[in-house]
Amino acid sequence: MKKNLILVIGVIFSLMFLPTAPVHATEIQGQHILMTRGEFKEWLSNTQVNREIKLIQQHHTWLPSYKHFNGSNHFRMLMGMENHHKKTMGWSNIAQNITTFPDGKIAVSRPLNVIPEGTIGPIANSVGIAIEHVGNFDIGQDVMTKEQRETILYINALLCIKFGLIPSIDSITYHHWWHLKTKERVLDATASYNVKSCPGTGFFGGNSTNSAKSNFYPLISDKIEEIVESGQ
Repeated sequence: MKKNLILVIGVIFSLMFLPTAPVHATEIQGQHILMTRGEFKEWLSNTQVNREIKLIQQHHTWLPSYKHFNGSNHFRMLMGMENHHKKTMGWSNIAQNITTFPDGKIAVSRPLNVIPEGTIGPIANSVGIAIEHVGNFDIGQDVMTKEQRETILYINALLCIKFGLIPSIDSITYHHWWHLKTKERVLDATASYNVKSCPGTGFFGGNSTNSAKSNFYPLISDKIEEIVESGQ
């Protein structure tokens, strides 16, 4: 009886120290890991990144958009993007490291230790993490859901905390600010035909640097403060 009691206590004690998996097996398909905000926070805290990160890129998919999302086809959309990037664009893998969805879910695909690919160019990619937001956020198109909005602010705040970044045009960038041909950062000083509208003319109020400074960075800074103070 005494031996059984000791065995039970030992099992309970050992279970307390088992590592907690950041996601369930059913939320992984191939390289794609689908997570909630809380799961992403845990995953990120347990992920070691061995390259320099200075820039968090903001992109929207444009296509697919909200009308292509049915609430359960996250992996199908990710595989579609991966196939397009490999077969049509000629890239080695899906371009982005992270993807956000209208329901607030987050997918990590391309490892954070691997620089992103994409038309933003090698300067931004070499020290960057690319986040692709599912949707078409040009004015008159998709209206961002509250869940996706919260996720975008939350993960940008977490990435800033992890990599010691302060939200600014030098740390959080829009694809719109990079010249399509030269791949140089031009911010607002270029003709529209030389840049993409990405992440959208309606993304948090617009895609200009002034809009980012007024409508995006302050919200991320507030979220950083909230996370640090609450530990959540």
